[in-house]
Amino acid sequence: MLCNWQSATLSRYTQAFVEPIQLGSLKHKQRQGLYLEIRFRDGRLGRGEIAPLPGFSEETLAQAEQQITDYLQGHVQRKLYPSVAFGIDCAMAGLPPSTPIVSGYPLLNGDLAYCQQVLDSQSGNLAKLKVARQSPKQDLELIQQLQHSYPDLQLRLDANRGWIWNQAIFVLENIDLSRIDYIEEPLMNSQQCELLAQRTGVGIGLDETLQDSSYRYHYFEGLRCLVIKPSLLGPWRTCASIIDQAQANQVSCVLSSAYESEFGLQWINAMAKQYTPEQAPGLDTLKAFSEQAAQIELIGEFQHHS
Repeated sequence: MLCNWQSATLSRYTQAFVEPIQLGSLKHKQRQGLYLEIRFRDGRLGRGEIAPLPGFSEETLAQAEQQITDYLQGHVQRKLYPSVAFGIDCAMAGLPPSTPIVSGYPLLNGDLAYCQQVLDSQSGNLAKLKVARQSPKQDLELIQQLQHSYPDLQLRLDANRGWIWNQAIFVLENIDLSRIDYIEEPLMNSQQCELLAQRTGVGIGLDETLQDSSYRYHYFEGLRCLVIKPSLLGPWRTCASIIDQAQANQVSCVLSSAYESEFGLQWINAMAKQYTPEQAPGLDTLKAFSEQAAQIELIGEFQHHS
C-alpha cells in the first residue's frame, strides 16, 4: 500500500480531557494515539492519525503501535487493525485540508440546565442527546422538558446500547417521536432494533453495530441512519462501500468522531465533504479536550527499503 514512500516518522501523542470521559466501562483522563508522517519519493508529505478508542476498538494502542512499526519495517501484514488501516489511508491521501472543524449540531448530556446552556448558545434546531446514562425515568423527564421548552427542536438520541427492551419502550412511548430524528443503538440486544422500530415507529440509527468485524450492511424497515466512525471501521474503501449501499435505500449516513485529536477530525471532516456532503458530520468531541497542548513523543524514524 505504501510502495512509493521514502521515509516515515511515528510519534505518540497524549492529550488531556477537560473532565474524565466515560469510554466503555472505564473513565479516561486523557486520550492517546499515534501520528504517522510519510514522505514520498516525489517530495509529497502525508500525515495520518492512528488512535484506537478504548472500550470500542478491537485493538489496543500498544497493538496498533506494534503493527504499524512492523509494517514500516517491511513485515507483511495479513490484516491491518482498523485504526492502522485508517491512519495509513489518511497518510496516503496527503495532508488534510485545514478547514475549521465545525460540528453540524451540538452534543448534549447531563442535566436540563447544561442542555439549555448549550442550546441557547447555538442557532440551529438539531441536537444529539445522550441517554441511558441515568434512569429511564430521568431520561424521559429530560426529553419531555426539552421538547416542551424548545418546540422547534429535533433530537437525535444516542443510547449506546444502554437500555433493555422495557426501558426503551417506556421512554419512546411517552415522548413526541415526530420530533425524534432517530435513536442510535437503543438496545443492549441490537438484534431487537428492527422489532423496536416496528413496535414504536421510531427511526433507528446504528453505530456500534457497524464496528463488529462480522457486520454486513442489511436494510430493515425503520433503519434511518448509519453513524460511521471511520477510524473504527478501517480503510476508506470500507466506509465508501457501506455509504453506497445505505444511500441506495435512502438511509442517511453521518460520519462521526471517536475522540480523535483535531488532526484526525480534519481528516473525518474532509471525508464527510467527499462521501456525505448532504449530511453534517458529528464532530462535537473536540471541546472535550483541554486547551493544553498535547505531549508528543517520537517513537521512531523509518526508511523504506525497496
